[in-house]
Parts: sequence; structure tokens; C-alpha cells
Amino acid sequence: MKWYLDSGNEGDVVISSRIRLARNIKGFPFANLLTDEQSKKILALIKDAATGLNLRYLSMASMPEVNRRMLVERHIISPEMLRNTQRRAVLLSDDEQISVLLGEEDHIRIQCMTAGLDLWRALDLANKVDDVLEEKLDYGFDPRYGYKTCCPTNTGTGLRASCMLHLPALTASGYIETLLSSAAKLGMTVRGLYGEGSGAGGNMYQISNQITLGISESESVKRLEDLVKVVIEKERGMRDTLRRENDDKLVDMVSRSAGILKSACLLSSEEAYNLLSDVRLGINMGIIKDIPIEAVNELTITTGVAHIAELCSEDTPSSRDKKRAEIVKKRLIKH
Repeated sequence: MKWYLDSGNEGDVVISSRIRLARNIKGFPFANLLTDEQSKKILALIKDAATGLNLRYLSMASMPEVNRRMLVERHIISPEMLRNTQRRAVLLSDDEQISVLLGEEDHIRIQCMTAGLDLWRALDLANKVDDVLEEKLDYGFDPRYGYKTCCPTNTGTGLRASCMLHLPALTASGYIETLLSSAAKLGMTVRGLYGEGSGAGGNMYQISNQITLGISESESVKRLEDLVKVVIEKERGMRDTLRRENDDKLVDMVSRSAGILKSACLLSSEEAYNLLSDVRLGINMGIIKDIPIEAVNELTITTGVAHIAELCSEDTPSSRDKKRAEIVKKRLIKH
């Protein structure tokens, strides 16, 4: 089963946890300065080092563009990986919980995802993958500054810890702006659904650490976890306030959204994300009882533009909107 179909700890607010480790191989320039020959050699070295990890090797150059964009929508690769595909690849587990990006900003980016708030398990998985690779690879490392990375903001541990949160009540109340300000003061950053430069589609926000130098991996994870727990409490409190002060309006909103998803003939990706956000809220607040949260988790991923385009004989906005509505309707009316 794909990891994103599950609902983990604090799953009413926290969609997923992610740990990413940036590494570079000693003796080679950073990825943006590699020659084609050096790039090929690095890919071969990493592929060999990963033999015991039971991961599929996917060459970006050998993959159709729509499939590459599907990987972005499933949060397996970054949008940056869509460019200069000849030098890039990804190692991927069958459940898509573990992915190793090759040739992005750094030579290696180990990424481990878990459902809900489960940063420590994600860190444990990432460190195990890192240990296997380091048995055969010599990483660029400085005793004083830590792991050498292309971007100075990753130098040190090379670790980026993040959580994806569903924050409809904080967004509706306007408190989200206070959150953004508070997070920055604590050395954290808040981004949209697909990370840096993206918007908060479907009321989804990604909170991650900014500091990697002069701090241990465990300290980074603990600080993020503590902040996320505060945000969870604030979001739940605001949901209770909405229920107490505007119960009829709240019930009407989430019920209408569920009705549209079950009956619409056309659905754009943006509309689907927003309606699924309402339904997710309704399920987690006990208002909607006939739709499982697993269906919403699945549709949040599989209604993306690339996923729908893969199923369309004609890739146009209107044909995608029609196909998206069909898929959503079929998935939801099963229940």
C-alpha cells in the first residue's frame, strides 16, 4: 500500500512527515558543475551503492514527461527534477515511502515520508538508507562545518525536516499570518503544497526547519515537532470555535462540498483540491460519516493534473476536468 493512503498520528491535522538528507560525493563538483561524463559516473556509483536497499532505479530521461510530473504530484521528486533530465534519476521503494533523488541540487537527496506526525520514524528510515550508501560512497564532509552541500543553507547536518498540515480553520480565521511570522522567528519556514514557491492549495501548508549548521539532527526534529504540536492545538481550537459559533454554516459548507464532488460533471484541479479540503475537515470533525478519509487521501494525490492527463485520450483542460469528475464521483459513491 502506498504510504499516503494511510492516516497516521494526529492525522486530523498532520498529513505527512518528511525527512530529507542532502549529500555529495567527495572529489566531484556540485551537480550544477558536473560534466556529462562525471554525472554518468556518479549515477553509476550511487546505483551500485544502493544495491542492498531494494529500490527501483528510474531514469528521468527515460520517463515520459507526464510520468515525471506525476512523481512531483506524489511528492517523490521536486519540480527542479523536471529540468535537465539527462543527468537525473530517482531510486524509489514500492510503497513510495523512500526515495533517493540523484543529480538534483545535490548529488544525493535521501527522502523518507510517513503518514501523520511521525518525524522520528522518518528520520530512522533516512539514516538507515544513508548508512547503506555511505558504506560504498565517500561523502564530502568538513569536521567543522559538516556535510558539504550546494546551497549553504543546507550545510551542517544536511537535514530538512518538514510536516504537511491541513489548516482550514486557521486559514479561515486569518490566524495563519500570525503562524507564518512566529515560525520564522523560531527558525522555521512555512510553504505551500509543493514546497518552495508554491501556494497553499487545499489549505495545505508545509512547515520545515531552516537551520542546519550548529545544531544536531535530533535537535532540528525536536524543534519542528514541538512547533507542529502547538499548531495542531491551535487548529483544533479554532475548529471547535467554528463549530460552536457557526455550526449550521460549517455543516452546510462541508455537506455542499461533498455533494458537488459526488455529482459534478466537470472539476478543475483547484476546485477539487478545495472541495476535498472541506470534505477532509467534515470527516475529521465527525460531520461527514459516509466517506472514508483514505478516499480523500487518495484523491488529493490522484486528481492532480498529470495523474488525470495520463488517463485522458486527449490532454486538454476540458477533457481533464471531465475525467477528474468521473474519477472522484466513482471513488466517493462506492461508499
